[in-house]
Amino acid sequence: MLKVCASISLLFLAAQAVSYGQGYAPVSAPSGPAPVAAGMSAPTGGIFESNTFLEMANRAFDPSSDSMDFENGSFAWKGKTFNLTDQRAFRARFERFLLAAPTEEEENYARLMDDILDRLSAMGDHREDAILETWEMLFRAANFDSDGGNSTIVANQVFNAWRIRKEMRGTALTQRELADMRRYQQEVVANRTQILQKLKERKMKESVRMTSGDNAAAETANGKSPTEQAYRILELAETEAKLLAMEGQAALTGMQAKLQMQSQIVAFLVQRRYQHALVLSGFYQLLFKGSQQQLEVGKGELKSFFPNTDMVFTVDMMAFVANEAVTDVNKGVDAVNTAYVEERTIIALERLQETFFLGEFMPELNAIPVEQRRTLLDLYRDMMEAGELADAKDYNGVEQYAERISLIAKDFPKMRVLSSVETAKSMSDMAVFAASQYRNLGDIDKARAELQTAIDIWPSNPSVREFQQETTKLATAGSQGVQIFDDLYKRGDHRGIYDRRMDLGFALAEDSARRPLLMEVIEQVSTIDLLVAQSEEALKQGDAYVAWELLAEAAKFDADDAPMNRARAELAPRVADFVVYLDRAQRQSAEAQHAGALAAFLAAQDIYPASRMCREGIERESSALMAQLREQKSEDVE
Repeated sequence: MLKVCASISLLFLAAQAVSYGQGYAPVSAPSGPAPVAAGMSAPTGGIFESNTFLEMANRAFDPSSDSMDFENGSFAWKGKTFNLTDQRAFRARFERFLLAAPTEEEENYARLMDDILDRLSAMGDHREDAILETWEMLFRAANFDSDGGNSTIVANQVFNAWRIRKEMRGTALTQRELADMRRYQQEVVANRTQILQKLKERKMKESVRMTSGDNAAAETANGKSPTEQAYRILELAETEAKLLAMEGQAALTGMQAKLQMQSQIVAFLVQRRYQHALVLSGFYQLLFKGSQQQLEVGKGELKSFFPNTDMVFTVDMMAFVANEAVTDVNKGVDAVNTAYVEERTIIALERLQETFFLGEFMPELNAIPVEQRRTLLDLYRDMMEAGELADAKDYNGVEQYAERISLIAKDFPKMRVLSSVETAKSMSDMAVFAASQYRNLGDIDKARAELQTAIDIWPSNPSVREFQQETTKLATAGSQGVQIFDDLYKRGDHRGIYDRRMDLGFALAEDSARRPLLMEVIEQVSTIDLLVAQSEEALKQGDAYVAWELLAEAAKFDADDAPMNRARAELAPRVADFVVYLDRAQRQSAEAQHAGALAAFLAAQDIYPASRMCREGIERESSALMAQLREQKSEDVE
């Protein structure tokens, strides 16, 4: 990462680089103090964010399929949403499955459940003794750990239905007896009404002839008859009430048995116990006649599987949904095995999670080999760990896990992950660079904001710690910077000032007197370094004389610069003849011996015809010599 303390005239240096690269044209020696830069340039970086990386990481390192929503805790299948619980619980069950191996007990349980379903199918034996034997097989299934006691629930539901049917048979017998009694009582009441009517008519005919005593006896008889009739009518009403109560109780008991079994079938579907739902549906269809197949409960759950329909929901439809789930689990297992064989491991893991949740309690999942489970377990754990590292923005850890995952899964987008990691790192480094520039400009608030941006993007960025250490160092050295600069500048040690430009730039940021001098020294030494670098490049291309002229130009900025003088000393033996004539020409030119200087420049040009120094020297000395001759001629004329 670049760290800049003070700005240099970038345009000036760029122009030099272009001119040197094209023709090694050196810059002219400064005739006066170099122009001082107005100030250090402020960074132009904006706000950096790593949302792109986080979105990519969420897609790349999320082993869950699109049908699984852990935020809402749901799993969607055929329009129906199941409760997925939280991710931690699902992860524990899923990893337990991947660590497990099929056992002989599970195979025996699978065969037993298949046998029970075959017996309850339309092609099975539906005699009473066969149904009873099938019911007894449920208790054998309940002994297996894989069953979870659900076969016992099915057996209890069936037994309860049988018990209710037996009770209803006893109730029906009692109802028949009460019905016979009601008919008898109705006949008694009807006969007594007819007898009383005849007696009344007879009494009216004999009323004239009867004595008063006879009338009194008749009145007594008439007083008793209505009382007995009322008693018989009351008995009939009581019998009617008992009969109606028993009919209502029988209907309620039958409805209760239906509701219990239908509710349990729906519960098995919601719990994804599809085999038990099919078994209980089979018993239900055998226990209840065709007119009792319509659903009274669970219509809302079943409607989610068949939206936009007005059909009448029945127990057969619940069995259809359970069979569809079993079929999808079988297809899912086949898809997982096929994807794994074709080295589409990421796809295999996604499909396995769907299949596992849909058919977690089904023995069909045992068709996935143990070795394949272990590989998918390693992939699943690595992807989960990489996802957590991505959330923590530990990019070095993400890179390591991306390499590991790519070895397991060839269809993992490793290059996309690594590219996003590098982008995020670069964004953080750029923010640190901007913070360094703002710090050197003295804008602490902006420097702090850029540093916070860098930390937000990449908290463990080593450049952040370097920035902090550097800032601490600069703050400590700030109080000593003025004295160090004065000592070095007084001694003319420009190279020493340039080497300490970071510390001195921070220390002299507010010093209006020394800051321009610092900028001037930095620019001069930078120019010398540029010329020395171009000299080395020319020497590599075999242009020793060009290299010497570049070093000669560098000496005009600071003749005491150590790296420049070392380069001249190393190059001097290779251009000794050329240097001898140049030195002689420059010495004679200084003594105003223009003819001798011109001759020396011409001799040097014979050695290196393309010499710019010789060309300029010849032009300069020729002009001076002609001026000298004209002056002498004028003196002779006078």
